[in-house]
Amino acid sequence: MVSLFSSLNIASNALSVNESAISVVSHNVANMNTEGYSKQKVNLVTRNIAGAIGDNVENQIRANGGVMIANVMRYTDEYLNNYYRDQNSILKGYEQQLGNLDDLAEILNDLEGTGVDAALSDFYEALNNLNEYPASSTARINFIETAKTLTSVMNSKSVELEQLTSNILGDGSSEEALENSQIYVQYEAFNDKLTELAAINEALQKTQTGTLEANNLLDKRDLILNEISEFVDISINEKSNGSVDLYVGGTRLVKGATVVGELDIQTAKSYCEANGIVYPDDWDGEAAVISIIDPSQENKVVVSNANELIQEGSLGAMIHSADLSDDTMNAGKVLDSLNTLAQAIADVFNDLNTREGAYCINPDDTGKLIATNEDNLIFVGADGTGDGITAGNITINSDLLTDDGCWNISCAYFDDPANFDENAVGNAQNVADMLGTRNQKLDALNGMSLEDFYTGLVGKVASAGSSLQTLYDTQSDVVDSIKNQILSVSSVDLNEELVDLVKYQTAYSAAAQVFNTCNSCLDTLMSLGG
Repeated sequence: MVSLFSSLNIASNALSVNESAISVVSHNVANMNTEGYSKQKVNLVTRNIAGAIGDNVENQIRANGGVMIANVMRYTDEYLNNYYRDQNSILKGYEQQLGNLDDLAEILNDLEGTGVDAALSDFYEALNNLNEYPASSTARINFIETAKTLTSVMNSKSVELEQLTSNILGDGSSEEALENSQIYVQYEAFNDKLTELAAINEALQKTQTGTLEANNLLDKRDLILNEISEFVDISINEKSNGSVDLYVGGTRLVKGATVVGELDIQTAKSYCEANGIVYPDDWDGEAAVISIIDPSQENKVVVSNANELIQEGSLGAMIHSADLSDDTMNAGKVLDSLNTLAQAIADVFNDLNTREGAYCINPDDTGKLIATNEDNLIFVGADGTGDGITAGNITINSDLLTDDGCWNISCAYFDDPANFDENAVGNAQNVADMLGTRNQKLDALNGMSLEDFYTGLVGKVASAGSSLQTLYDTQSDVVDSIKNQILSVSSVDLNEELVDLVKYQTAYSAAAQVFNTCNSCLDTLMSLGG
C-alpha cells in the first residue's frame, strides 16, 4: 500500500512538473517575437523525499520522490549584453553627430547662390567694376550694396548656427531656451529610465531567482539598460539576485532599489553665477551644464560639472555639439571659423581703406582727391570700431550709407607723398590693391585667401559628414553583429520548442498512465479489503 501511494504521489508530481514544463514551452512560443525576450527552459532534477537512506533497497525505493523543477534557465550572454551596450552608446553618439552635421551642411549650402561664397564672389565682382570706374558713384554704391549683402549673409549664417546650438543646448543664459532644447528632453527621459531600473531592481530583490517571474524581470531590466546606454556610456555591477548598480563615468547613479544619482541641468550662466565665474567673459564651456545630484539626500550635488564624464551616447554628442576642443566638426567650430573670416575681411579692407597714402574723392568737389583718415572704415562691429568683429555683428560703416558716403571708399594710392596729385581721381591703385586680396594668402586664415578659407570650411563640413557616415555605417554593422550573436543565444527556435513539447507531452502521458495503473491497483485492493 505504501509503495502504491508513493507511486501515485510520484506520478502526480510528474504530471505537475511536465505540465509546468509545457507551460514554459508555450510561454517561449508566445513571446518568440517579443522585443528583448530571452528563451527559457526548465531544468529537471531527481526529487528525494527522505534523508539518509542507508543500504536498504526498500528504503531507497521509498525515498524516491520522482522529478522536480530545479529552476527555469534563461538563455542569455551577459558579456555580449554589456558589449552591445558599450557599442550601442557609441553608435547613438554618431547618430546624433550625423544629424548635427546634416544641419550644418544645410546652413552652409550655397547651391542656390545665396550663401557666403556667392556673396564674396559678388563683392569682388563689384570691386572689379569699381577698379575700372573708380570715379563712378554708381560703381561705388554697387560695391557698398554687395558689401552690405555680404555682411547680411554672414549675420544670417551666424544666427542660424547659434539657433542650431540653441535648439540642442539652449542659448547659455535663458531658462526658457534650455527647457525647449533637445538635451532637456533627453535628460528628463534619462532620469525616468533610472527610476524604472530602480523599480525593477526592487522587484528582483523580492523574487526568487531561477523562476519565470525573475527571468521576465531580467528581460525588462536588460531592455531598460539598453535604452539607458543610448543616452550615455554606462557600466553595471550585477548582484546575485539580478539587481544591478549602474555607473556613469565612475559615479554610481542607481544602487539597488534606490536612485542615488540623477542628472540635473542648468544654463551656463546659472552655473557660472553659482560658482563665481564671470559669464560669458571667463566661460569657455558648453551652453548647458549637466550635474549629478543625489535625490535620496535632498538633491545633494555629487558632481558639479559632469559634462566631461559624458562622452558617448546621444547626451554626449549633444553636450559637446559646440565644443571648440572636440575632435568632431560642429556648430561651435563653424561659427568660430566664420567669426575669424569676418574679422579678416574687416581687417584687410579697413587697413587698405585707411592706410597712409590712400586717398578718397572729395565729396564737395568730386574732381579732387583728399586724404583718407582712420575713421574711414568699411566694416565695423557692434561698437562701431573694427575690433571684436564676428560673423554675427559685422556690418557696414554707417558713414558709407549717407548721401555722400560712397566717396569715402579710397580709390587712389601714392606711396610717395611727393607724387600726390589731387586731380588724379582716375588713380585706382588702392581699389586694385583691394581687388588683389582675392588671391592674397592671409596669416590670420592659415595662409589661405578669404574665398579659399570659406570654401575650405564648407569642404571640412562635407568631409566630416562623409567620414562620420562611414564611422556610423561601420559601427552600425558592429552593433548589428553583436545583436545577432545575442539573438542566436536568446531567441526562440520553433524546432527546439517542438522537440521539447513532444518530450514533455510524452512524459506527461506516461505519468498519467502510471497514475491510472496505480489507481486501478488501489481500487482492486480496496475491493478485496471490502
